[in-house]
Amino acid sequence: MSGRVFQVLQQMLKMRKDRSVAKSKMVKAELDRVSSFNAQIESYANEYESQWMNTAQKGDTVLHLQTQASFGQKLRATAASQVPEIQNLQAQTKEAMTKAQQDAERLKTFESYMANRQRLKQKALDQQDEKTLEDVLQARHRSS
Repeated sequence: MSGRVFQVLQQMLKMRKDRSVAKSKMVKAELDRVSSFNAQIESYANEYESQWMNTAQKGDTVLHLQTQASFGQKLRATAASQVPEIQNLQAQTKEAMTKAQQDAERLKTFESYMANRQRLKQKALDQQDEKTLEDVLQARHRSS
């Protein structure tokens, strides 16, 4: 194969790696955002439960207690409904990171192959130069 083909292949592998790294970062950011939002909702639900308990101890109206309890339950239900999305994002993050690692390893292996190929090519050229030099020296030695 020509050197140009290897260069194009290397560029393609770099682009593929860059895309997979970018995707893994994007999915991870979305997971962090959703997880943070879910934690915030859980925190609000805990606050409302605490307020509900304080209100109940103070002897507030039943309607007010029911309203607070209902809102706290809705917050908990919202947080619970996000669990599958969070699990899905965790799986996507893991998959994207694995793909990014595989693409990086592919590129590293290819670059190692190219460096080894270049070393072998240079070694062959050095051997050829050495042989040519030996031939010239032998020719001079014979002619003298």
